[in-house]
Amino acid sequence: MTAWLMLPLLLLAPPAPHPWFPRPPLPDELIIVPFQGDAQRGLLLESLAGVAARAALDAGHGPLVWEYHDHSDYRALLTAFAAAHPLQRIPLDLEAATAELAQRGIVRGYLLCRYEDSKRPWHELGPHDESVNVATSLAGLMRGVVVTEALEPIAQAAGLRRLADCRPMTEAGCLAAHAAEFSRLGVGTGEPRARNARSLMIAQRLFVCSGVGEAYRAALVRCAPDSPVIGWGLGPEDGQTLPSSRHGLFQTATNWCHNLTVLASEQPGRDVDWAALRVPPPPATAPPERGRHYVCLTLTDGDNIQWMMGNFVAGSEGHNYYGHPRRGAIPFTWGVPASGLLALSPRTLAGIFTTATPNDDFVLYNGGGYFYPDVYGADRPDDRCLRLQAQRLRAVVERTGTRVLAFNFQKWNSAEALRACAVFAREIPSLRGILAFQYYPYSGGAGAVEWVDGAAGDHCPVISCRYTVWAGTGRPADTSPSRVAAQLNRLPRVGDKATADNFSFVLVHAWSRFRQPRAGVVEDTEDDVPQDADAGSSRGYDPARWTAERLDPQVVPVGAARFVELIRATL
Repeated sequence: MTAWLMLPLLLLAPPAPHPWFPRPPLPDELIIVPFQGDAQRGLLLESLAGVAARAALDAGHGPLVWEYHDHSDYRALLTAFAAAHPLQRIPLDLEAATAELAQRGIVRGYLLCRYEDSKRPWHELGPHDESVNVATSLAGLMRGVVVTEALEPIAQAAGLRRLADCRPMTEAGCLAAHAAEFSRLGVGTGEPRARNARSLMIAQRLFVCSGVGEAYRAALVRCAPDSPVIGWGLGPEDGQTLPSSRHGLFQTATNWCHNLTVLASEQPGRDVDWAALRVPPPPATAPPERGRHYVCLTLTDGDNIQWMMGNFVAGSEGHNYYGHPRRGAIPFTWGVPASGLLALSPRTLAGIFTTATPNDDFVLYNGGGYFYPDVYGADRPDDRCLRLQAQRLRAVVERTGTRVLAFNFQKWNSAEALRACAVFAREIPSLRGILAFQYYPYSGGAGAVEWVDGAAGDHCPVISCRYTVWAGTGRPADTSPSRVAAQLNRLPRVGDKATADNFSFVLVHAWSRFRQPRAGVVEDTEDDVPQDADAGSSRGYDPARWTAERLDPQVVPVGAARFVELIRATL
């Protein structure tokens, strides 16, 4: 096709989604190291992978490091990656890989730190040793691997010199001394004893901290608006997410991800075809029928990139979720972090979309990551963060074909929340609706619907969560499958004039365990099972299916796309 004929097609194509960071170049060699179950050896391996990726970014080429373990999803990702790209695979153990990259001059030395020996529960607040995070921060600047005291002999045997002793250093002191050298495109947060995702932090020269205190606040303040927080730090969920939201950054929940530096080297559209990254088109929407009540059953922990890359489809938990053998039995909606997967592992997103059944629907959960839209960027001097997030999200919506967003708000219908929804509706012309739930409780909106002005005179519905299938809350609106179904069966149905009471958005809590409801019991208590044990219970898709099976014939489950269109057509 001649250039002048191609020009209209190029002008019509939506822009590529925002990549978050510079992508590492595709490797010409892949050094494959066995999985390291020991956390200290894992820290060394993660930092080795990060330094290799940093060197490749600096040089424009070079080897990358892959940690091989027996998780079926990561095995499949490696097989697909190797099939798509001609490269040499070099299997080495950790000691040999360290020596090899040292000999090549890719690794220039090591950073000594202390591995915390404490009984503090993982990711909980309490006294903690910051030296691992300090070493991770400096690793990208100095091209050095992170080495605990016990593993210093490995670095010395590889001929590496000590670049710094991080044991007496603090996170705040590290940031103050090197602020000009760290990237402003994000922040790394980490439980000091955890190893995963540090490779990406090192490759991108992110400052890394525990996610608490003055160092965390200072790290957020210095970053560019609408930047990601990689990993996950210490303390309660809102203790992490509320400060980052207020400073205009979003969480990614990547602290258990593996091999991000390799998977992020693939570019959507170049290495993974856009057709595989697009949701199947929804079925034609029939008008609402008199005498029916419509239900949108949705499951999401969708900001959770590590889950999507691991146990969402396969692994030890996949059978509860997208890998459920009966997936497709009911119309059902899945929340996915499409922006994050396009940036970090587009092949994972393609695997989800290309295996969808006709009954699977998708919403983009929390836009580009986990944040509270009603306070996003509130501590910055202008409102640029929210508009920038919406403008960047438009490319994701248009490229993936999704038309519905789901957001977690501090207060779902506050003036700030509705103002934020209006920003998304105006900046994303193809947006059809927003599913809204509150941080606590999710069902705080009780099914009410608000409307905001969108693009070109359109009006966009903001639909609150009515019920959740959630164990052990003690709240009537957040309860077991049979009790949620019984409440849905009692709700009004479409009559001469539809109202918001004829439609219910129901969230299925991803982590609540239930046993199957007993036959003949209308409102059973199915959550009388241990929530920390698998035996005799299920979570995820099964509780959603049990809810649907107990609905009256005139109470109809539908996917999010149809649900939103029904509301737009009738309300």
